[in-house]
Amino acid sequence: MDSLCEQIDKLTINYLEEFGQLISCKQILEDTIRQGYFNISHARVIMGVNNLSYLQYSEKDPMLASTKISISSSPFQIEKQTDKEHCNDTLKWFGLLTPNILKQGQKSFQQTIDLALDACRRQENILYLKSQIEQLLKEKKSYLTKENLIDNNNKTDE
Repeated sequence: MDSLCEQIDKLTINYLEEFGQLISCKQILEDTIRQGYFNISHARVIMGVNNLSYLQYSEKDPMLASTKISISSSPFQIEKQTDKEHCNDTLKWFGLLTPNILKQGQKSFQQTIDLALDACRRQENILYLKSQIEQLLKEKKSYLTKENLIDNNNKTDE
């Protein structure tokens, strides 16, 4: 019984630590997205509204994702695949001498992919820990129920 309670305690501590890390990961993700949007809006001010808009997109080069995410449910895995062939520098659409702030904005949005994947992994780990804790609590409850039945039978026999 004591080992069962110790396992529940350890899993609960791991659950709470993982939950805290998930919250901090989501906060960093939010800050990174905010910084990316701020950098892009600042670049629009520097370059001019007409020089940084959808009109600058190249119609000859189709927009293709350079990063693909694959998710498998059993066992849970997330993989990030970067396609080097389609990973052309889209900042060239906005001129050869793009402001550094625009490059920083691009880097912020690229970082959000990794942060979002980390948040997904942590969320899945939290769900796994929760299911383990619930299973151990069921075992504890059944153990206590059996023990109470044995004690009650012993009392009635006396």
